[in-house]
Amino acid sequence: MATTAPPDFVTLFKSAQDHLKATTGMLAADVYLHLISLPGYSTSPQRQALMRRIQEALFKSVPIIGVAHPWEAIMCIDTVTLPPDKDTSFFREHWKNDEANHERGTQWLRKLYLENFDPINEMFKTQRDFGWVSSEITYGLYLSDHTILNGTESKLVVLSGMIAQNLPRMTAWHLRIERVVEFAGVKLEPLPRVKDIEHEV
Repeated sequence: MATTAPPDFVTLFKSAQDHLKATTGMLAADVYLHLISLPGYSTSPQRQALMRRIQEALFKSVPIIGVAHPWEAIMCIDTVTLPPDKDTSFFREHWKNDEANHERGTQWLRKLYLENFDPINEMFKTQRDFGWVSSEITYGLYLSDHTILNGTESKLVVLSGMIAQNLPRMTAWHLRIERVVEFAGVKLEPLPRVKDIEHEV
């Protein structure tokens, strides 16, 4: 029996968004159950692949919003996940805070922040603990690993976390990073301003 290919990210997002509009008090488990009801997730391997992506998105959100919300979400999802669909992968089992981790984190920071990288680095000279956690943990451990979610998907996880917390400075930085987005064949250059499109909502 032929299997249906999983839907692309944009289709998944729109489907989940439409489902959320019709429901109040939505829990992470409800979103997961909705996603696995879609045709592209009819087999256990497809649902395991989806679970890896959900786990990775929640894991990457930890340094942005803290551990409590992602942990709550993954526990809720786990309670409704059937045993054959559970994924026991441990992608950071052999992670080390070594020079390679430092380089990967710093390169990703430099790529994202471009001309803002040096001023940020200058500030970190007097905020050294924040500089360390930024390069070694936030970007080294969490955000520069693109094994499961690619760079664009990782940036979207970060941006949505900033917007959800109403952090104006951090949101502005990450919106600048996303000034040119090419995702699922769609290129927005530049991103529209909210005031220019709010009448469409």
